[in-house]
Amino acid sequence: MKEYTEKQIKELKKNPYVLKVSKHKLYYTAKFKEEFWISYQAGNSPRKILSDFGFDLSIFGQKQIDSLVQHIKKQALSGNGFSEGENRQRRSPMKATNENELSSPQSIERMQNELLYLRQEVEFLKKIIIADNSEKRK
Repeated sequence: MKEYTEKQIKELKKNPYVLKVSKHKLYYTAKFKEEFWISYQAGNSPRKILSDFGFDLSIFGQKQIDSLVQHIKKQALSGNGFSEGENRQRRSPMKATNENELSSPQSIERMQNELLYLRQEVEFLKKIIIADNSEKRK
């Protein structure tokens, strides 16, 4: 089992895509997993993706990179979204919201932001599909 040095741990903790790191374990944020998966689906190599997200490739062995890809792929295909932290099985249940909370300005703004983000994501996915289809035609 790979053991991270104190220097590597310090460097990894600086990366915004790292949730937690110990001598033996590295936990990524759900945002990283989602963005990694999108980039991987677009045809980028795992090494390029890690490099693009600010990771020092010398820290990772090939087996570790392969394992990362498999874990992200498994979560992506599960239909449950990407998780963070150690307890990968437990999801926080959605809390019920009352009508007053739904109509609050903060709630409306949050929903508008989420809608804009989802629209951007759909457009991005369309571009990936178009690029993939044009590659196949060549």
